[in-house]
Amino acid sequence: MSDVMKIMSFERIINLTLEDYYTKGKIFGIEEKDFYRDIDSSIEMDFCGEYLRFPVGPAAGPHTQLTQNFLAAYLTGCRYFEPKTVQIVAGKEMQEMIARPCIDAKNVGYNVEWSTELTVEEAKEEYIKASVLLQVMGIELGLSDVKDFILNISVGYDLKGIQSKKISDFIDDLKDAKDTKTFNECIEVLKGNINKFKKFKLEDIDKITSKITNIVTLSTMHGCKASEILDIATHLISNKKINTLLKCNSTLLGYDNVRKILDGLGYNDIELKREDFDHDLQFDMAKEIISKLLQVGKDNDVTFGVKLTNTLPVVNTRNVMPGDAMYMSGKPLYPIAINVAKNIATEFKDIKVSISGGIDKNNALDVFKSGIAPITIATLFLQPKGYANNNAVLNEMKKLGHAPNGLNIEFLEELAEKAKNDVNYKNKGNGRLLENKLETFDCLKSCGICVDVCPNRANMKVAVEGLSANYQITHIENMCNECGNCHMFCPKGGFPYLKKTTIYQDLEEYQDSNNTGILRVGEEKFLLREDGREYIYEVNSKEDKSKLEITVETILKDYPHYIDKVNVVNEDELKQYA
Repeated sequence: MSDVMKIMSFERIINLTLEDYYTKGKIFGIEEKDFYRDIDSSIEMDFCGEYLRFPVGPAAGPHTQLTQNFLAAYLTGCRYFEPKTVQIVAGKEMQEMIARPCIDAKNVGYNVEWSTELTVEEAKEEYIKASVLLQVMGIELGLSDVKDFILNISVGYDLKGIQSKKISDFIDDLKDAKDTKTFNECIEVLKGNINKFKKFKLEDIDKITSKITNIVTLSTMHGCKASEILDIATHLISNKKINTLLKCNSTLLGYDNVRKILDGLGYNDIELKREDFDHDLQFDMAKEIISKLLQVGKDNDVTFGVKLTNTLPVVNTRNVMPGDAMYMSGKPLYPIAINVAKNIATEFKDIKVSISGGIDKNNALDVFKSGIAPITIATLFLQPKGYANNNAVLNEMKKLGHAPNGLNIEFLEELAEKAKNDVNYKNKGNGRLLENKLETFDCLKSCGICVDVCPNRANMKVAVEGLSANYQITHIENMCNECGNCHMFCPKGGFPYLKKTTIYQDLEEYQDSNNTGILRVGEEKFLLREDGREYIYEVNSKEDKSKLEITVETILKDYPHYIDKVNVVNEDELKQYA
């Protein structure tokens, strides 16, 4: 089913990437015009001993689980990546805990998902594959001839889980993946496919580093006990000898202060629960913990810093997603996060601070000027233009002309106060609810929003001659986890991941869905479902073709790499569709 997150082999990702680029001038829906090619070193920095060309990228979340997500972000100038949090509860157990839809980013960002839906082993595989892929494509696309990005892994939420062999091995293997099966498979795939590249050469393979990361963030949300935070971070620093960031919660600002900020910006509709603040880490305790961890870091010759902030727990009043609670991000989180940053910076004037929370082109430069870096983004990448929104953010940051050298406390205090009344972050409403009028074919002539806002790149534009729209939207079933975000922005109020022509990879996927769609069962033979009718179609077998049949033949001609697998289906099973 498409609500189960699936991973692709490294070889398939390489093939899709190169075929997309060299035949269509795009990669996973990112058009070449949106590639960030203004490559310079003006704001480069050393962060925790690693080179970082642009200190901006996706925050831990829906954009940092699958390999293709990392690549899509890298193409648009992202260089700092926070892979989604890994914990002892993962895989199927986590998938069953996350209801669908799980994202609502229409105006304010809301979600009901937290740590990765993948197993711990799958997450490790994806982060290794992503690191190798970015190093390869940086050279192939002329974006960089060195590793110029950082992956900052994240773990949670209790000491026992983080000390377990599963999470311990996860950290160790990402510090250096040279002995992992995944890294060595990636190298062999590159050697076996080297003739498919135009710029990346055999000798470049030796330049690929197996050291995936030297930074971990401890996420303190979702039940992380205040009494354990110090012990967990001490374990990471002292025993794992890894640079460590403590991800602090937005509740550190206190219920009354957060309520005042939200009301002042017009977010009276956001409902808070005081107990969420009372049960969380308090600021005085946070100061004590941070002070001790700064010393532990110094004693172990590793960096300790803070990441601000986690999403804010709020009452689910919108009823877009299931459940009683949800987690807020986006515009109203910015004034909260920057005020938490100000409070911590005032106490610890030379601490390293990274931030996420409502970052966009209106505040990125000021935040950068304040000395906070790297900067990460989530909600903005879930809104129209998607990953390409990073172009404008990065251009703003470059106006500073250099990376910051420490915190500017006075400027940060001014910025934090200004944020409480900043017109850019006032509530502009969610707009009216749209009636679902989405059709499978002949969508709006030039839309494609559902392509942009999908973090997993599960929707694709396909130009089909003979139909009224400029292109059709095709949905790739095994790249979707039904987060629901494309529905939130559909101008026809529909559900593209349920309505649009769907490409299935196997019979099980096909049978688990009711979507109009296609499954390849022969070189030129397809199992089709259209208007509730299921049948076998042979390419060019008739002149008067349906819209789906025209679409199938177009995909076969223009995007064969997405349906290159011929499914071996028992003839007796196919007879029911004949």
